[in-house]
Amino acid sequence: MTLSTRRQAKRAARRAARRALPRWRRLLPTWRVTLGTLTALLLLAVGGFAVLYVIVPVPDPNAHAVAQNNIYLYADGTTEIARTGAVNRTDVTIDQIPLQTQQAVVSAEDRTFYQNRGIDLKGMLRAGWNTLLGKGMQGGSTITQQYVKNYYLTQDQTIERKGRELLIALKVDQQRDKREILAGYLNSSYYGRGAYGIQSAAHAYYGVDVTQLTLGQGAYLASLLQAPSLYDVKTATPANREK
Repeated sequence: MTLSTRRQAKRAARRAARRALPRWRRLLPTWRVTLGTLTALLLLAVGGFAVLYVIVPVPDPNAHAVAQNNIYLYADGTTEIARTGAVNRTDVTIDQIPLQTQQAVVSAEDRTFYQNRGIDLKGMLRAGWNTLLGKGMQGGSTITQQYVKNYYLTQDQTIERKGRELLIALKVDQQRDKREILAGYLNSSYYGRGAYGIQSAAHAYYGVDVTQLTLGQGAYLASLLQAPSLYDVKTATPANREK
């Protein structure tokens, strides 16, 4: 029997075996068809992602994210007279933010920040799974993603905005130093009491410059990032105040 004949015999035997199956089993795809379909879908998804990564640019910052206070000082150069501006924010460099405050933010918001590439797939899957289990809405966004949302995009809760956020976060992680990203996040975030950025938050909550924040003060401001109105001791419910 030739090789070609043996192959034909095997195919005929497989077809005969399939015809012998119950009707509902014959309607199910074979493992080869299933594997081929999954492979094709995976390749299509990877190809589509690659195309989107190329065509979606890092946009210019939104107007709200770059708005800052105008600060007027006395002749001594340090005593403040007044502040004006539509947004209560004064940007600072990462070196002005105490290291212990930086560490508190990373610990509270994104423990893989210094290792991830702008997104955390494990964190996203874990958050989705916990949400499905009824443990409440879980956030899987990295610090880079939150910075992108604050600085470049909007707070809209749409699939389109979330998709752009993921793609831009990957690009920003490639283009920016982690310290620069962390500073951008802390400067663009809202802390409650009308304070945008950690410098304004330090003034609003403690009446001090960001460089003077203590360990406890920095940790408290870090906790506000998730939900300022819930955890501000002046407005929080008794249960949230205890947290």
